Amino acid sequence: MDKTFNFAECEARINEKWLAGDYFRAQVNPDKKPYTIIMPPPNITSRLHIGHARTYSIQDAIIRFKRMQGYEALWLPGADHAAIATEARLVKELAKQGIEKSSLTREQFMGHIQKWYDTYTAQIIEQFKRMGFSCDWSRFAFTMDERTTRAVKEAFNRLREKNLIYQGERMINWCPNCRSTLSDEEVDYKPENHHMYHIKYGEITVATTRPETLFGDVAIAVNPNDARYKKYIGKTVPLPLTNRVIPVIADDYVDMKFGTGALKITPAHDMADNQVGVRHGLAAITVIDECGRMMKSEYVPDELCGLDRDAARAKTVELLKKSKLLAAQKSYSGNVGKCYRCFDTVEPRISRQWFVKMKDLAKPCIDALDNGLAIFPKKFKKVYLHWLHNIKDWCISRQLTSGHKIPIDGETDTLDTWFSSALWPLCTLGWPDKTADFEYFYPTQTMVSAHDIIFFWIIRMLFSGIEYTGKLPFENVLLLGLVRDAQGRKMSKSLGNGIDPVDVIEKYGVDAMRFSLFAGTQLDRDPRYNLEKAELARNFINKIWNAVKFYTMMERHKVTLEAADRWILTKLFQTVKSVTKKYEKFDFGVAASELQSFFWNDVCDWYIEESKRRPNYQVMAIVIENFLKLLHPIMPFVTEEINDEVFGFDESLVTAEFPLAQKDWNSPKEFKEFEKHIAEVKRERAAEIDSRLLEKKIQTLKKEIEKDGALLGNRGFVEKAPKAEVERVKTRLEDNKKMLATFDKT
Repeated sequence: MDKTFNFAECEARINEKWLAGDYFRAQVNPDKKPYTIIMPPPNITSRLHIGHARTYSIQDAIIRFKRMQGYEALWLPGADHAAIATEARLVKELAKQGIEKSSLTREQFMGHIQKWYDTYTAQIIEQFKRMGFSCDWSRFAFTMDERTTRAVKEAFNRLREKNLIYQGERMINWCPNCRSTLSDEEVDYKPENHHMYHIKYGEITVATTRPETLFGDVAIAVNPNDARYKKYIGKTVPLPLTNRVIPVIADDYVDMKFGTGALKITPAHDMADNQVGVRHGLAAITVIDECGRMMKSEYVPDELCGLDRDAARAKTVELLKKSKLLAAQKSYSGNVGKCYRCFDTVEPRISRQWFVKMKDLAKPCIDALDNGLAIFPKKFKKVYLHWLHNIKDWCISRQLTSGHKIPIDGETDTLDTWFSSALWPLCTLGWPDKTADFEYFYPTQTMVSAHDIIFFWIIRMLFSGIEYTGKLPFENVLLLGLVRDAQGRKMSKSLGNGIDPVDVIEKYGVDAMRFSLFAGTQLDRDPRYNLEKAELARNFINKIWNAVKFYTMMERHKVTLEAADRWILTKLFQTVKSVTKKYEKFDFGVAASELQSFFWNDVCDWYIEESKRRPNYQVMAIVIENFLKLLHPIMPFVTEEINDEVFGFDESLVTAEFPLAQKDWNSPKEFKEFEKHIAEVKRERAAEIDSRLLEKKIQTLKKEIEKDGALLGNRGFVEKAPKAEVERVKTRLEDNKKMLATFDKT
């Protein structure tokens, strides 16, 4: 064996071996039970980050584990076109080149889109392979490929035939930057500091954060129980800066304690106002266009027409001040809706869009928890059910150039990216055709994803699978936390705290990166990550390497089993059972820590030290061979390299049989005896350490006594030093003498 593990050379060679040998290809096999994971397709907006690396490394560990258990294991890879995000990124990149989207024909823009698809798909695949992910690359899928496109059309038409899809004028979320609708789940609410403006509507003062929308006001709403405003209900008040008057209405929605207790109602530009407007039969007046600018209309003053929202707000406030209609302007902090992709402020507006009726589709998803669906960790069940019980119709139309076109003649809109993603476990296996793959590999077993897209994606896959096949698309949902930096912050480009997994690999290797993402983490927590973890993982790899080198130099003669041998075999027995159980429950963080503790503490610190006195080659072989198999799903490269170089008991650990806890390894009596021996050795070591500390303290006390004795024997010090200082030295000398006497007696 080499002096150290050369991960760079090893990873390239082993990857080539795996790919050339088709080790990851899955086939329909009636003699085996299938185990399928459909990879959550990463958006091709950019390269993968360390969060992706953790999510996909966990999936790889699961599929390697199941493959070793004898399943026909399929991990099907793919990528998502992510229409809104991709267009937003591409438009920015083109702008840097001096190219405006408006200057391009649709065909020219789609040419740039296709080039983007090709570039980032290739980069992502290369990253996947670099990390050794054991995907069936022959099945790589893309959400814009022909197979998915067919599935999208089929799904849309089926829902429409059942009257579950409809087109209508509804209040929607609109991104003025992306120029497209957004679903409720695509709006991120962020705290933002702005102002609350108190505006005079005749005798009533209204508090609002959006004075520019007052030109679309159709009423003032007050709580019917608010004594301050009862006399105004049913009357009209003047609308500031206009020649109009609007009614005062009563509605229980109004919070008497918020602002002034009187709300301006703008049904065309606020979700809650729209509901109030519907209840009271009020008109909806649109004053802001799809670009986020004030419209030219009879309702908007000429000096505001064409101004964007911020400029219009400033101008409106200026006009209110001039007219002495601004009663107050106060600092205010509140949540503001942002586009989840471009982060522009969302503009609620009324628009004609396509929607999916969700109430009937949601019910089977609720029932699924009693019909075989398991969610890990369990705490997310409440989140899952809360959203389903409060579900709203899903707006599926988008005003984008790229993406799946709505399959209606003359319709230029595209479908929400999540509409195609919702079909992912189906279309990747051949649906709507009943292919051999679909019949064998569907339903899939486990879906692994970050917990923040449970609404975007997980639930939509569930209702799609149930609606189109009558079956759950997967048995288990594994929801992971988000990887954060060492300070607990979410990784982002703006903070500059993101970590590229390739950078970690270049310095520490794939195995170190993977282990650093596993060890000590819990499924539902947001793990903090720094390179120090990868360095510690590399140290563990070196420990394994050196231990195996020791094994290769052991004497090869047969010896009888002694207490230490039976102890380590019992430890192996316990570890195999425990780690297997953890793997089955997807608790890879605890499993990784257990494996590290077993090998570092039990094998190296205790058994190898015993082996130096009386080596047992056969037992050491059993321990290391089984340990390599246990560790392989988490650290595939170093385990494969050691297997190839030292053992070679299988062509590859990829297809090796996962260890089973052998009963003849378990020796409870001898185990307890050796545990007592370990405890005694630990006590002796502790006593020896205490003794060395006991000795160090004595020498220190003698030096202190000698020093203070000399100081008090100095007449100059005793006569000239302050009395308090002399007394302090005398006290210290006496205390140290007493302590030394105590040590002497001991």
